[in-house]
Amino acid sequence: MELVKDSLDWLKLFRLANKNLSMSDEFEIKELPRLSEIVSNNSDKIKVNCSFYVENESTPCLDGTISLNVDLVCQRCLEVLPLYLDLSFSLAFLKNENQTEDLSIDIECFLIKEEEVSLIDLISDEILLSIPMAPKHNFNCMTSFGKNYNNEQIRTNPFAILKDIQKPSNARSKNGSTKK
Repeated sequence: MELVKDSLDWLKLFRLANKNLSMSDEFEIKELPRLSEIVSNNSDKIKVNCSFYVENESTPCLDGTISLNVDLVCQRCLEVLPLYLDLSFSLAFLKNENQTEDLSIDIECFLIKEEEVSLIDLISDEILLSIPMAPKHNFNCMTSFGKNYNNEQIRTNPFAILKDIQKPSNARSKNGSTKK
């Protein structure tokens, strides 16, 4: 089954899980508003595969994979930092905390109040959680930054102006006497 763009917004979890549906589709990064704010390649594609199923006869679950390339800004040199993300996730949607007892340890649990959930938000959350808080190149990018740009500043001594001031001939010492 292909992900229909309109159905990405709100999916009925129990219905999809009871049918054991699997979905696969590609769409553009710009369709995820929170992600498109921090990356510069908004027209690139995101590949999403999702499988819905029921665990313990009452808990809807979702296994998925997401793969995409994102262009971030390196926090050292402020140049483009391409990053390939290949994510796998397993989610369980619970109505109360008592349902967690019989679930696998590998499943991340979400407490929900309603049956409908936004797949766009789920995909965005998984991607945003995998992006580093301060993305940086794996190499020392500042060394290449210094070679390519003349970022040296001319340093002047702030007290240089004082060398031109003449000492008075009858300067007093600390104890108040004058030296000649």
